[in-house]
Amino acid sequence: MKTQLKKELSNIGDFENPRISLEQYRTPPGLAADLLHTAYMQGDIEDRRVADLGAGTGMLGLGARLLGAEVVAVEKEDDAVRLLGENAEMLGLEAEVVQQDIEEFDQEVDTVLMNPPFSHHSDIGLKFWEKALQHSDAVYGISPRGLRERIKDFVGNSSHEVLGVEEYSISLPPSYGFHTEESHETEIDLIITRRKE
Repeated sequence: MKTQLKKELSNIGDFENPRISLEQYRTPPGLAADLLHTAYMQGDIEDRRVADLGAGTGMLGLGARLLGAEVVAVEKEDDAVRLLGENAEMLGLEAEVVQQDIEEFDQEVDTVLMNPPFSHHSDIGLKFWEKALQHSDAVYGISPRGLRERIKDFVGNSSHEVLGVEEYSISLPPSYGFHTEESHETEIDLIITRRKE
């Protein structure tokens, strides 16, 4: 299942003109397939209402749709919303797309999937975590390794608890003009939380 999912996700189009202010990077299909497979095996995808916060081009949300979830994709940026729609059409999928800032999100869902903007220098990622923890029973979130303890502390002060942390090293392609290397290895975590009973 995971291999086929990765193959399907590899067809998802990337940002044409990524915006550095929004830290727009395409989630690698292999990482997305791992996250989705883990969530699926935990019973958090199939026949569940799933939100993809900061959905970008739809890698996580459309992947969840392929696995039988009812998906709401939340994305504020015009080009990303357009690409998300094109990617859904290419895969023959329907998904609810809500164009709004993450601060405005207030729907109750079973599961949140998210790859928030990577920034060690601002709290933008924590705003995603705040919304996810408020409005869902389970969260599968990608974050830079250096923010692990801050996120764990943040979760510790919420109604959720950390179930697991999986470590990955991903290769990010040069997406912006100032990138001089062919790719950049980045250490990240997949942090999984669930609402306490």
